[in-house]
Amino acid sequence: MGTGLDLRPRPYRNREQQHGNLSDFRLQSQRATPAWGCNWAGWLRIFRMQTVNYSIVVPIYGDGSLAGDLCVEVQRVMRAFTGREDLGAILELIFVNDGSRDNSLELLLPLRTEFDFVRIIDLSRNFGQHIAIACGFREATGDVVIRMNVDMQDHPDQIPTLLEHMAATKADIVIGQYEQRESPLINRMTARLYYSFFRIMTGLDSPQNTSPLRVLSRRYVNAYNCLTEKTRFPQGLDQWLGFSPRYTRIAHRERLKGRSSYNFWSRLRLGLDGLLYFSERPLIIMMSLGLLLSAFGAVMGVLLVMMRLFLTNIEPGFTSLAAIGLFAFGVQLICLGVVGFYVGKIFKEVQNRPLYIIKDRFWG
Repeated sequence: MGTGLDLRPRPYRNREQQHGNLSDFRLQSQRATPAWGCNWAGWLRIFRMQTVNYSIVVPIYGDGSLAGDLCVEVQRVMRAFTGREDLGAILELIFVNDGSRDNSLELLLPLRTEFDFVRIIDLSRNFGQHIAIACGFREATGDVVIRMNVDMQDHPDQIPTLLEHMAATKADIVIGQYEQRESPLINRMTARLYYSFFRIMTGLDSPQNTSPLRVLSRRYVNAYNCLTEKTRFPQGLDQWLGFSPRYTRIAHRERLKGRSSYNFWSRLRLGLDGLLYFSERPLIIMMSLGLLLSAFGAVMGVLLVMMRLFLTNIEPGFTSLAAIGLFAFGVQLICLGVVGFYVGKIFKEVQNRPLYIIKDRFWG
C-alpha cells in the first residue's frame, strides 16, 4: 500500500485532554471507522494519548510568509465560534511543509510558541500539494478535519458556516462553492469548459467553482486515508468516495499577497490527471477512432483498385494520399501518447513507493 514513511520518532503528549461543550459538532456517529488499518487517527490517539475536536490541514510550498496571518485569523474565528480562549485543547492547525525551497520552514517554526495549536510536518522533498494534504489527513486527530489553503482566498471566517451546515445536515463532507470566482475571465471560461467535458467523459457529477475549503467528518477522513493512489484529483475523489457531498455558498477573495505556485502547466497536468484517472473513455475513443480509420482506409483501398481497373485516365493523387497518410499518422501518435500516459501512471503506481517521507515533526 502507498503509505507515508516517517523517519522521525513520534512525539508523545501527556497533557490531559479537556473537551468543551461542542456536542452539536462532534457528531458521534462519525466516529465509525471502516477498518483500523485505515483509521490513522485511532492509532495517533493511542500513541499521543490525546484527541481534539477540530484539525485544520494546510499545505505549504513557498508561502510560509502567509502562515502567521492565517494563524491570527484562525485563532480569532475559532475563539468566537467555540467560546474558548484555550484553543490548544480542542484545535490543531497542521502545516505540512511540502519541500519548500525558500525559508518557509524557518518562518513556520516560531508560530509554535505563539500559538499552542500549531503543529508542523516537514516532508523530505516536494511531493505535490495533494500528497501533502493526504499526509496532513493521516496526522490529523480531530473529530472534524478542515482543509484549506494558506493564501486566505477562502477566509477562515467562513469555517463556521461550513461547520454549521455539517451539523444541520449530518453530512460527512461539506464543500465550499464560490458565488463568483475572483480570477481572470479566461481562467473562468476554461474551467467551465473543462468541468463540462469532465462530466461527459467520467460520468461524475462534479460541480464547478468548488473551493479547496471543506470540512470532513472523521468517518470520511478514515475512508480517504485508505486510498493508495499517488496521483490525486480531489474533485473526482469527492464523488468517487461517495458520502453524498454537500455544498454551501462562500465568497472568493483576492490572494492575500504573492503569486500562486500553480501555473498553466500545473493546471493542465492536474486536468489531464482528472480525466485519465477517472475514465477509460479516452481509450475507448482511441479504439473507436482506430476502427473508423481502418474502415475508411479499407473503403479507400477498394475504391482506388476499382478506379485503377475501370478508369484509364486517373490522376495519381499523391497529394490527397499524402494528406490522408499524415492525418492517420498524427492520430496514431496522439493515441500512442495517451496510451503512454496511462502506462506511465501505471508504472508509477506499481512501484509501491511511500506516498511521502516525513523528515521531521514539530509539535507544540
